[in-house]
Amino acid sequence: MEHPITKNKISVLIYWLFPVTVGLSQAVYNSYYHILPVSVALIDGLIFGGVLGILGIAIWYVVRYNDPEKSASVQMLASHVSASLVFTALWMISSGILVKMVTDSPAYGDYLNSQLTERAIGGLLCYALIVCIYYIYVYSQHNREKQLKEAEWQQQIRQAQLNALKSQINPHFLFNSLNSIASLTLTDPAKAHHMVIALSGFMRYSLRNHQDDLVTLEVELRNIGLYLQIEKIRFGDKLGYHFEIGEKCNTHLIPNLILQPIFENAIKYGVYESSVPVEILLQARKLDDCMEITVINDFDPESVPRKGEGVGLTNINERLRIIYGSSRLLTAELGENKFKVKMVIPDNN
Repeated sequence: MEHPITKNKISVLIYWLFPVTVGLSQAVYNSYYHILPVSVALIDGLIFGGVLGILGIAIWYVVRYNDPEKSASVQMLASHVSASLVFTALWMISSGILVKMVTDSPAYGDYLNSQLTERAIGGLLCYALIVCIYYIYVYSQHNREKQLKEAEWQQQIRQAQLNALKSQINPHFLFNSLNSIASLTLTDPAKAHHMVIALSGFMRYSLRNHQDDLVTLEVELRNIGLYLQIEKIRFGDKLGYHFEIGEKCNTHLIPNLILQPIFENAIKYGVYESSVPVEILLQARKLDDCMEITVINDFDPESVPRKGEGVGLTNINERLRIIYGSSRLLTAELGENKFKVKMVIPDNN
């Protein structure tokens, strides 16, 4: 922990106001009541204040050695009692010698002897005051360090949660894709070959961006394009899709890999179950302080729902809650033959 006084010029200036004020107050008192001549009183006050300031800076190292979080109370008490006596003795003896050398006043020695008790008490009080101020600083620094560590731990926990959620997405999609490839190798080897190449490109992108929390919508849509290429090979003309992107939306930052589970959900419960072509529409529009993304897909209300793990939308909602601190950013609406997912992405200022 650095010295609170010498760390910058402003701290030095503020600190020296204290010993200078003490010294000048002493000089004014002695001259006003004619205890000492004005010149001697001024010299006495400035020297005693200057020595007080120098010794006050050195007290920091006693405080630093007796850190309240690392030292026992008895050790701290013994150290400060000893240090206060040494501090007071050095202050009085060195200041008195310097004043005598500068003024060469015989009467000053008598004055100094008459003030021994008062100055000893003053020295002990000054030591106690300086120590208290230093300990306030030490406690504030410890509190700040604890807050920073807590924030760092929270960030690590948050990142671990996000990574855990992401790890649920990739294996889930990979499992489905490999099942499709296994089927295509028997029915259409050429399509299986193209699907392996598309899957390789998608996984390469996903791994490369796995550690980035946020990407632009443009980049995320490029990733979705890779995913849809894979599914297009599987479903052919049965799957249709298009994007309607509003102005300024492409540069808006969103969590990476956040859209893929929505499209996977739309394909699983829309395209897979339907006997007719299904269209998936993505719309993005910029609002005042956020971007709204809506994904709409057709589905057959009379089809038998497929069973699944149900991690898709729940996963997205949890990721949005961790990143933006709200659990109301994702809504799903089931219509007569349309399924709509709406996601709100706040601005990243």
